[in-house]
Amino acid sequence: MNLNKLSTDGVVRFVREHIEKRDRLIELFGMKIENVEPGKADVVMTVTENQLNAASLCHGGAIFSLADVAFALACNSHGVMALALEASINYLRPAKKGEILKAMAREKNLGKKTGLYIVEVINEKGKKVAFFKATAYCLDEKFPSKDK
Repeated sequence: MNLNKLSTDGVVRFVREHIEKRDRLIELFGMKIENVEPGKADVVMTVTENQLNAASLCHGGAIFSLADVAFALACNSHGVMALALEASINYLRPAKKGEILKAMAREKNLGKKTGLYIVEVINEKGKKVAFFKATAYCLDEKFPSKDK
């Protein structure tokens, strides 16, 4: 499949399906992709027993992973392979077992080789749980059109 021949919606759909099928943490953590648009993505996850830390709260690594998946979808949504150059997170409030978390990634700047993304993680009450910032590095290659 030649991504250059696809519409913007077609490219976004291809990238979403590619990542959804191959990113193992999506299934492992029970994440659900709600929305992907150029430069944007929303992903949700319900905190489970397996994601709790020793304090019986959602492990920071699980929250980071949720934000990172949303970031990956947003920064790759243009059809060019992009990887994290740096990422940081601020935890604002704890999340408990059973809470539904939503990561909302938004592109703030896209240059020729890098992009800046902000991801807000909120709970089902709309309270901010975490703030994630990442820089993506765009490789000189399109997404693979075949399974590799």
